Amino acid sequence: MPQEVEVWYVLPAIRRELAKVMKTKVAHRKNEDGDMVDHKITQKEIARMLGVTEPAITQYLLKKRGRRSRGDQVDIPSPILKEIDKSADIMISEYEKARKSGIEDIFESMTREINRIIRVMRDEGVMCDIHREFCAHVNDTCDACSTK
Repeated sequence: MPQEVEVWYVLPAIRRELAKVMKTKVAHRKNEDGDMVDHKITQKEIARMLGVTEPAITQYLLKKRGRRSRGDQVDIPSPILKEIDKSADIMISEYEKARKSGIEDIFESMTREINRIIRVMRDEGVMCDIHREFCAHVNDTCDACSTK
């Protein structure tokens, strides 16, 4: 089933790529003196934004060779990586707004953005390609997941 492929392989791959991108980003915050400074996004903050543990983020960011997990078995195409970069910016922006307001529940942004990425992957046929890779019984003309 394509949904199983999404849960077991695609979602971890998307989280991995989001974590990698977020680790390169900065947020503009006021320091103790009231000056705006660049703040590098921490692994703890990334874990909070993605709804996973800090050790999971550490695993996503490890640069060891080989495929350590199911998510590592999926290569995300570069057009989708651009969408992931956009989503990371949106999630960080919304996290910063929530942080300033003292809001605890920040998972709506993560859910919305991951769903958007999956929709793009379906629309572009990427999900079908991944499904074919993991399920031998899916024929080359199948487009059941496409939303176009």
